Amino acid sequence: MSGLDISPGMLAVAREKLPEGTPLYLADMSNFELGTTFDAIVCVYHGINHLLSFSYWESFFDCAYRHLNYGGVLIFDVITAHSLELMARSGQTVQQFGGNYLLIKVRASGEMLFDWEIEVYELQPDGRYRLLTEVVRTAWFPDDEIRKALGERFSDITVIDSDGSVADDDDENRTWFVCTKPEGRQPV
Repeated sequence: MSGLDISPGMLAVAREKLPEGTPLYLADMSNFELGTTFDAIVCVYHGINHLLSFSYWESFFDCAYRHLNYGGVLIFDVITAHSLELMARSGQTVQQFGGNYLLIKVRASGEMLFDWEIEVYELQPDGRYRLLTEVVRTAWFPDDEIRKALGERFSDITVIDSDGSVADDDDENRTWFVCTKPEGRQPV
């Protein structure tokens, strides 16, 4: 097991939770060279949606390809346009965790771009709240465009909707892609 993130803070959190000696890499998922290969590369919680242009998605696919053993598997999920549009129409989402509050509002900021306006009200020892804010931008691209790019690199591409079906259902929240690095094929 290994981990990769562009954020030193996220790697510090991972370091606290993972067994000692687990390799962690500080790198951009669309441009990394680790000097090792893996049997599987998994990118979850729609991490790829944070790459804002499709050329970055393709760079991620190339990096994953180079870092997989032949027969290795790339697995990743994407948040769907349906889910993003639904969140954008629904107003603000509020969640409580411990004594803290998380507020998220998603809004479209282009044809395929969405901004997540995040506010965290963090309970302090004195009973007051500290406000933390962030705007996180995500991108969405059509499944057929993703499949085409994957097909130039990988084989045995399976698309799984969040309900577990292997189908194209535009009403799903998340879509999973599973593909294999074939023997001897070089990416285009």
